Amino acid sequence: MSTATKKSTLLPVSGGRSARRARAVAEAEQVRAAESSYRPASGYLSWLLTRANRELGRQIDRVLDEVDLTEAQYGVLQALIHLKSASSATLARSVQVTPQAMVGLVAALERKGYIARTSHPGAGRVITTTVTPMGQEAFDTAKRRIRSLERNVRKTLTDDEYDLVVSKLEKLSTIISEV
Repeated sequence: MSTATKKSTLLPVSGGRSARRARAVAEAEQVRAAESSYRPASGYLSWLLTRANRELGRQIDRVLDEVDLTEAQYGVLQALIHLKSASSATLARSVQVTPQAMVGLVAALERKGYIARTSHPGAGRVITTTVTPMGQEAFDTAKRRIRSLERNVRKTLTDDEYDLVVSKLEKLSTIISEV
């Protein structure tokens, strides 16, 4: 029996969040192992950027999972803290999700006690969303953990390497936005 088969047979079978997370982590490990030796014949830059983005996303997901938040929920809390209060439509535009997806995000955050929703005083159908103290605490914890992850990544580079990576990514972002 292969190592991958052994790993998959030891994973929880139930449909709970921890079981889904364990399966996702195992699948990600298999993909990373296969990716490590792959190099596309063309489109190498876009492939490298995508690969780096996915790996960073996996690490951020892992960190946020420790505080029971998804990346999208973290984004909603971040937007709300910046905006103080907002409608679901404004939040959807802020975190670049559809209004339909925002319904689920807001409902999940409200169930956790991280946000409160109230009717807007001037407009009957508009519901304003604000961060609760518990939501602020969850956001602050998540932010500290993400900053720690970023510091750990930065420690692997010299100051000159870090400055070079940042300047090249900023330049690349500008170039791509103008194409």
